[in-house]
Amino acid sequence: MKKRNNIQIMILCALFLMLLINASSLNLVNTKALVKKIDNQLNVNSFNRYYWKWNTTEVISTESGDDSYLPSIATDTFSNIHVAWQDTTNYLGSGSDADVFYKRWDASTFSWTITEVVSTESTDNSYWPSLAVDDFGNIHVAWMDDTDYTGCGTESDIFYKCWNTSSSSWTITEVVSTESTAESFYPSLAVDSSGNIHIVWSDLTNYIGSGSDFDIFYKCWNASSSVWTTTEVVSTESTGDSEFVSLAVDSFNNVHITWNDRTNYAGSGSDTDIFYKRWDASSSTWTTTEVVSTESTLSSAVPSLAVDFVGNVHIAWYDSTDYDGAGEFDFDIFYKRWDTFTSLWTKTEFISTESTSDSDSPSIAVDSVGTVHIAWLDYSDYAGSGLIEDIFYKCWIPSSNFWIKTEVVSIESTSFSFNPCITVDCADNVHFTWEDSTNYAGAGGDWDIFHKIFGSPPESPELAFLVPNPTDINSVFLDWKNVPGATKYYVYRSNSFIWFVEELTPIANIHSSEFVNILPSEGFYYYVVVAENFAGNSSISNCQYIEYKLPHVQEFIIISSLIFGTFILVFVVTRSRKKLKLN
Repeated sequence: MKKRNNIQIMILCALFLMLLINASSLNLVNTKALVKKIDNQLNVNSFNRYYWKWNTTEVISTESGDDSYLPSIATDTFSNIHVAWQDTTNYLGSGSDADVFYKRWDASTFSWTITEVVSTESTDNSYWPSLAVDDFGNIHVAWMDDTDYTGCGTESDIFYKCWNTSSSSWTITEVVSTESTAESFYPSLAVDSSGNIHIVWSDLTNYIGSGSDFDIFYKCWNASSSVWTTTEVVSTESTGDSEFVSLAVDSFNNVHITWNDRTNYAGSGSDTDIFYKRWDASSSTWTTTEVVSTESTLSSAVPSLAVDFVGNVHIAWYDSTDYDGAGEFDFDIFYKRWDTFTSLWTKTEFISTESTSDSDSPSIAVDSVGTVHIAWLDYSDYAGSGLIEDIFYKCWIPSSNFWIKTEVVSIESTSFSFNPCITVDCADNVHFTWEDSTNYAGAGGDWDIFHKIFGSPPESPELAFLVPNPTDINSVFLDWKNVPGATKYYVYRSNSFIWFVEELTPIANIHSSEFVNILPSEGFYYYVVVAENFAGNSSISNCQYIEYKLPHVQEFIIISSLIFGTFILVFVVTRSRKKLKLN
């Protein structure tokens, strides 16, 4: 009986020891940190235009020594900025003719790359580039070229090239307008979510009965078959000149096209009007041509088209009609929207209400919340801009159905500003490029490509959990998601939970989204990160903590607990046995 009781005592002691060891090894949570945390929320400032700011104008064409014209801009999902333009500089042996140049703002290095020549196979003028970036980061450029390349002839043709992100190199130039036998002008390019490349342009070729006037041609590179489709005529209902085409693809891969046309179609008259057509991805057919500028009675020209995330189609153009008080002696910017829910066009709106002179060359973009952004060239002396041409800007806020007051983009320019191009990035910051003859920041007296951003402070970072926790290593690896639009990060550390950083000094300010911190001594450490860009700082990130304690301290606590626990267990068992004998 005595032997059996001893075995029971040993089993109980072993179980208790295991319980202590397990409890000690699972003790990873610091009770000091069990307080209410600040949730990682969207930065409210990013949606409040009061907090939006302009950065300082940048010169992109820094390697160019001659004239730079006609920029095209796009941004990708990695926050890189891509710009292509036409340039007459003899750069890298490109010759004194016009060539297509390209440059990228790298979001990982926070700097512009060196200018590259895209049209390396061209031996004659290359101009009017159109640029797009797909979901994989591949860069697509189309342009018009006079080179007799692969037997295409000396008349203008549409060329295409791609920078492949996998090989980190440009593909060989391809001729898109292979069926054309006359001049091909003004390409517009877009890429859909499947990687299909869509290109439209204006062409003089009498192709499949299109006539000898300008018509809108279309071609697609099929990502599945890796071949170009046969050229199609889009402006099938037109009998007059169709020019200045603009193309966009929506999230359903429908292709939307607008252009200006001289055809008296559907009672539009013999003046130039804005036409629209759509390729329906579900039925694989083209819709019937529609007249957009139905309220216009005079010339309507050079449309720009964008599609938002729900499929609404937005078109801006310049118009000489005296409409809604626009005046009869100058050009103004008009706007119209096709509402996907009503399947109707809205009434034409007069946008350049503050302008007192000609307004033309609009460029339109829509951000992720449906805000419509329009930039254009304006000759008005507005807000001290002077009588020389400047770039103006306006946006429509969908939540309030309100157009903000016109702003001058080219405020640092003191000479001519032309051909604006606009886009929005994944943080909804608005990017503007244009050609400018101002000798700004050492650009010289020739034409250069300028760039400007209008945007908000970045969203707050999301700081990852700190592991292992507790740790016996004095270095802590901090990691967070790269915030779109951020150019710098501030790291803060404290011995208590961080609610605000106003009274703290950052332990680091860095460009990357990771940081290694060396801990000075044992204890609890709390961290937050703040993102910064030209518009200001984000709110603080979520607060993460770590406990740093050396191994000998932990072993001492465990051993002490085991000894004390064993003593208590033996004492209780012994007392219990004595009590049983007495009974």
